[in-house]
Amino acid sequence: MGKRKSRAKPPPKKRNDKLDTVFSCPFCNHGTSVECRIDMKNLIGEAICGICQESFSTTVTGFFN
Repeated sequence: MGKRKSRAKPPPKKRNDKLDTVFSCPFCNHGTSVECRIDMKNLIGEAICGICQESFSTTVTGFFN
């Protein structure tokens, strides 16, 4: 007689670690002065330095939850 098949364990859930939203500025080298924002409605991401007012914006690609 054969054994009963055991149920397969479900795969472990993936951890979704939060990404950093504050960085040091590559222009003025001030720590934690660059703030990043993602506008999912308009699909625009932007990074702005609070000290030297440098900014960068780009279109957002990929799938975000």
